[in-house]
Amino acid sequence: MAKNSASFLGANTPQGFVSFFDELYNPYDNCSAYIIKGGPGTGKSTLMKAIYAECEKRGIATEKIYCSSDPDSLDGLIVPDMAVSIADGTSPHIIEPKFPGACENIINTGNFWDKDKLRQRADEIRSLSLENSLHHRRSAKYLAAAGHIAEENLRLTAKYTDKDKVENFAFRFAQRELPKKKHCAPGKKSKRFISAVTPKGKIFLDKDIRENSYRVIGIEDEFSAVSGSILERIGETAVRNGYDVIFCHCPMKPKMQCEHIIIPEKNLALMTIRSDHNISIEFDRIIHTKRFFYDGINEHSAYLRFNRKFIRELTEESISALKDAKATHDKLEKIYVDAMDFSALEKHCQSICNYIFSKQ
Repeated sequence: MAKNSASFLGANTPQGFVSFFDELYNPYDNCSAYIIKGGPGTGKSTLMKAIYAECEKRGIATEKIYCSSDPDSLDGLIVPDMAVSIADGTSPHIIEPKFPGACENIINTGNFWDKDKLRQRADEIRSLSLENSLHHRRSAKYLAAAGHIAEENLRLTAKYTDKDKVENFAFRFAQRELPKKKHCAPGKKSKRFISAVTPKGKIFLDKDIRENSYRVIGIEDEFSAVSGSILERIGETAVRNGYDVIFCHCPMKPKMQCEHIIIPEKNLALMTIRSDHNISIEFDRIIHTKRFFYDGINEHSAYLRFNRKFIRELTEESISALKDAKATHDKLEKIYVDAMDFSALEKHCQSICNYIFSKQ
């Protein structure tokens, strides 16, 4: 049975929306990328779900890319064994073809809407689009405030971290679990989010890790003080030793810290355990990080707990703003749905689906 997976390639963060959509495909490889352009509610996610269903029926491993602004919708699919990817190429994760036709193919759902109907409702479309943007900006401001407090916690905990212990632990772990392969090139690094701040709250995508029977090692680290350093060192060593590694970044620190790593060849996942992660996995082993701190950190425990509570409250306000954005987006979608010829779009999508699978 093929192993499916799920992730986010974009996340709502303290820096605004951060995209890893350049991970979808390598335009210099022999691959086919399908980029969907069109308005909200015009069938982009529906097309991807149809292709996913066909892959599932054929037993082809597929990675579903969920939308952090609407986790019930798909932003993309990656089908490694077919060297195919398909994605929503509209804002905020705009994708433009590098080698049109040779690598990328454009699917334009705008060919199936009634321009006159949309033009008649132009003022509504502008108003709702601007309102949606304002809600997203409000969400980002709350996350930015939470991010500043999280950084303050990291600065404080760094003063009490025994960096030599962290280095030695990561080195010994990698030496034991990830021995260097003989005559092998370095492995491939991939970036993902498997957690995200969404209108439905903080979502953690751990289902596939559970169902695919990974050996899961948890690193208990409430403030993410040392887990990121441990995981980066283990992950980089694994890559040097010839293993492909998926670095799963933290939405609160998307460009500087990963909070989980997955090494598929070893069927191994190392995951940071925090109270806000809501991980439902049964861990094979838990690493307690108290051993990496000097005793003086205990004097600041009340301050760190207060900051954690404040971060949680600010994140809840951000989620509330995302709910408002989703409600506004739903109104915008309805306008486009009313203007679409879905029967013609469905035939077009079926022809695309047939073409993709005819090449296999």
